[in-house]
Amino acid sequence: MDNEKAIRIAISNVLKEGLNDVFDRPFEVDLLKNDLFQKKVFALLKSSLNGNSFESLSVNKITHVLLPKNSAFDFRRCALIQPLDLLKYNSIVLSIAEQIEKQRIPLSERRIFSYRLKPEKGYLFNKFYHMTSFQRHIREKSKKKNVKFIISCDISNFYDRLNLHRLENALLSFGCDKNKVKTINELLLFWSNRDSYGLPVGSNGSRILAEASLIGVDKYLKEMGVDFIRFVDDYRLFASDTTTAHYWLTILIERLWIEGLNINKSKTKIEASIEYRKSQSTQEKPKKKDKTERNPFKIIAGYGGTVPTKFRELSDKEIASYKLKNLDELIEQIGKNDFIEADQIIELIKTIVSSEKYQYLVSTINASEKYPQLTPYVVDALIKNAEKIPNDILQAIQVIFSTKLDSKRYIPEYLALAFTRLLGSNVFYNKEILLKYFRELRRNAGAYIGRATLESLETQLTREDAIEIRNSFDRSDSWEKRQIIRLVDKHLNEEEKRPWLKNLRFIENNDCFLQETAMPTKRDIKKKKPKGRNPTIPVQTDSKKKEASAQTLAKDELS
Repeated sequence: MDNEKAIRIAISNVLKEGLNDVFDRPFEVDLLKNDLFQKKVFALLKSSLNGNSFESLSVNKITHVLLPKNSAFDFRRCALIQPLDLLKYNSIVLSIAEQIEKQRIPLSERRIFSYRLKPEKGYLFNKFYHMTSFQRHIREKSKKKNVKFIISCDISNFYDRLNLHRLENALLSFGCDKNKVKTINELLLFWSNRDSYGLPVGSNGSRILAEASLIGVDKYLKEMGVDFIRFVDDYRLFASDTTTAHYWLTILIERLWIEGLNINKSKTKIEASIEYRKSQSTQEKPKKKDKTERNPFKIIAGYGGTVPTKFRELSDKEIASYKLKNLDELIEQIGKNDFIEADQIIELIKTIVSSEKYQYLVSTINASEKYPQLTPYVVDALIKNAEKIPNDILQAIQVIFSTKLDSKRYIPEYLALAFTRLLGSNVFYNKEILLKYFRELRRNAGAYIGRATLESLETQLTREDAIEIRNSFDRSDSWEKRQIIRLVDKHLNEEEKRPWLKNLRFIENNDCFLQETAMPTKRDIKKKKPKGRNPTIPVQTDSKKKEASAQTLAKDELS
């Protein structure tokens, strides 16, 4: 597709789904709702892409945040990309996305279920192809008479180990524009510090490129007669006997090796289809999606499974089931073991919420330290059920997390993010600890924790607090600067803040989102057409002509 269409789709998608699937939607996204500002961004993106080179993109370095993945010692290295840079990345990838999609195994064959391109109403991908449809098709295949064994495997560190030069060659073989492919390759090499490996995790541009990198593998498996389906890096192979199962698995391993990829041996297994069906039937069925849900088709964190970070509302059936469990026994069992499983803490939280025995929460928080990757999940459960928790327990929980955040020892960023989120929520709010943490925050504490702390402080600052935070502006990064502007605008009066905000337009002139935060673009106000004469042929005197010319010039400069 042409650049302009790709840019429009990229902007529409960011407005619909946010910047990525990792962090909460930042306020910068909603700045694009202003039509005039969106036009400015569109013009900047168009100029960057039409330059047809890496230099014309003019992007910043990216930073990374480690977030829990699917085991106690596994993390996702998630990319933190500036808003305008993310739009540039998604736009240039979208400009070649249609050619990539044409090279993939057709939808009609029901083999590839991940991220099938179909831009519509702000979404990029076909709403009928996702993890749920992938799992449903596995169950359907497992019931077929000729399927006796199912091979489950996924690619080890897929996004991190994806070879950029092989990706470049694949895109060129699809007939994609050479200059665009070169630009994308240079961009990815720049972001990977020229390591030649890795896609930024979390963005839709990366999803499209990741799918492109596996097209050769998919087609080879099909040519070799392998009965398989795939979702992102997750493969399922369906064999009639064990000999065929081992043979097909070897074919997959050898072909991935050519691409510089390997399967995750610890998660690879061959099992009888009847046993597979039994194991699936005992698992908890996913909750049906609410038809009013804002984004029902968005797939969150689809990179081989993650430790849950969000607590979802329990069904009546689940509540009845968890009420039957013995909380004392669950806590005692966790206390006996030095190492515990994630499911034990999740079960404990759900049992407490179902039975409304919130006096067990303090013991649960202490027990969860044996599996710290679940802290974001515990925090989310506490915030969502805060109104039901007695005041004395609320205060005890606030003290526990305040002490954790006030610790002098190093705190991993994903834990600090969870602590600040809880202490910034309405019921558990602790401004003193959050301000102290921000004052003492080291620059190596993490890529996003400064911004997250400022967001947690937003609601209840005094004028003096806002001035203190404003004074840290010059030593802050771009994410923090935009949030500082937001705090200053909210908590200082017009006379006090306006000169400082106005001055930023000249000092910070390389970040259009920062400038828009400081001095929002005024919307067009359409004047009513005068009655009684033809508005298409206005009568203009010399003075009116000069005035009209000046207004046109001003509008051009504004846009």
